[in-house]
Amino acid sequence: MKIPVPENLGLINLPPKVELAIFLIKSELKNAKFINDLNDKEIDTHAGYLDFSGLILAMMGFGNDLTDEFMEWYFACQTRLLENVNPENDKELLEQAFNFYLDLLAKKRQSEVN
Repeated sequence: MKIPVPENLGLINLPPKVELAIFLIKSELKNAKFINDLNDKEIDTHAGYLDFSGLILAMMGFGNDLTDEFMEWYFACQTRLLENVNPENDKELLEQAFNFYLDLLAKKRQSEVN
C-alpha cells in the first residue's frame, strides 16, 4: 500500500510500517474530527469513536506502560492538529497525520533520553 507523502516535505519511499502508521493516524484523525463536530452539535457519539492509539503506538515501538499523562498529551496533540482541518481535504489531513507521526517520534525519543 502506498500513500502519497506531502509534496513539500521531499521524502521518498517511506518504509511500509511508517506508511501504515501514518495511514492509521490519518484515519483516526478523520474519525476524531467527525466525532468532535458531532459532539459540538450535542449528538451522542460514545459508540462511534475509533481508537487506533494502541495499535499506532505499538507499531511505533512505545511500550505497554504508557501513563495517563502521556495519553492526555496524545489526545491533546490530536485535538490541536484537528482545529483547522477540513476532513474532506485529504492532502491537508495527510499533512496533519504526518505532523502527528513526527510529534510522536519526538516524544518517543525524548522519553528514551530521560
